[in-house]
Amino acid sequence: MNFLIADDTTEVLEFLQEFLVQAGHLVICAKDGEEALKIFRKEEIEGIFCALTLPKLGGLELLKEVKSSNSRRPFVMLCPHSDTKNALNALQLGACDYLIKKIKPLELQRTLDRVVSLHEGFHFSAYALDHLLQETRTLEIGNDFEGVNRIIAFMTQDLPSYGILIQEQLFRMNMLLKEAIENAIFHGNLELSSEMRRKNPQLFYKTAEQKRDIDPYKNRRLTLQYDISRNSAKYVVRDEGKGFAHADLLDPADPDNLLRIEGRGLIMIMNFMDEVFWNDRGNEITMVRYRKRKT
Repeated sequence: MNFLIADDTTEVLEFLQEFLVQAGHLVICAKDGEEALKIFRKEEIEGIFCALTLPKLGGLELLKEVKSSNSRRPFVMLCPHSDTKNALNALQLGACDYLIKKIKPLELQRTLDRVVSLHEGFHFSAYALDHLLQETRTLEIGNDFEGVNRIIAFMTQDLPSYGILIQEQLFRMNMLLKEAIENAIFHGNLELSSEMRRKNPQLFYKTAEQKRDIDPYKNRRLTLQYDISRNSAKYVVRDEGKGFAHADLLDPADPDNLLRIEGRGLIMIMNFMDEVFWNDRGNEITMVRYRKRKT
């Protein structure tokens, strides 16, 4: 991918540039917001890492400019430890993820993996379905986490046609559904810990590959249901694991909780969806996004 990095700190620029280049990507750097915007408008940029605070044009302002151009390019906000409130603002404005400075390599790798996989895996079918009123489907899948992107692309491809969200919001919807489905596979059906995923991703995925082929995990399935109309989109993800204590979840409206790595994906889901709730057992999540009426 072709990435733009915007940060006025030489240390951060060099760290991100080296990390992305070693991962096989092309990188263009900018030290202020105006320079970054010029590069974005001139070059074929496919992803952006941007500091919240920048000279001349701030990170939130740059994010608004990027989104106003109907861009679906993934935008990752780099936030200081002391300003998690604006990390929430960035998510609400359309950023697909955020990183808290000082950036840790494992956290950066996870965000990069997510951005790259979503960029490559979701393709919207560019045909108009003007006469659709409603569609309801139920899918059953195994623990094939490599095929999740293709499943999500199928489940969300018609959302812009219903007017539930605009085209540039589709990437974020896909990313959050991926989070929910992967949680159901890895932490529900395969009973893997978040701590292992955070500390040793290679061991995490190797263990997932092993466990999905042995009892009792190999027979566990995921049920995916969705109901889309011109008023709302509802997605239900149910696994066959033991469930979890969803009553203990952190408050998604509290900016301080963005500092926590544990449960960050669910916090992002709850900040984008209009309704999120679980069954009593905690092995089924329901997510609803309503159509936003123009005022």
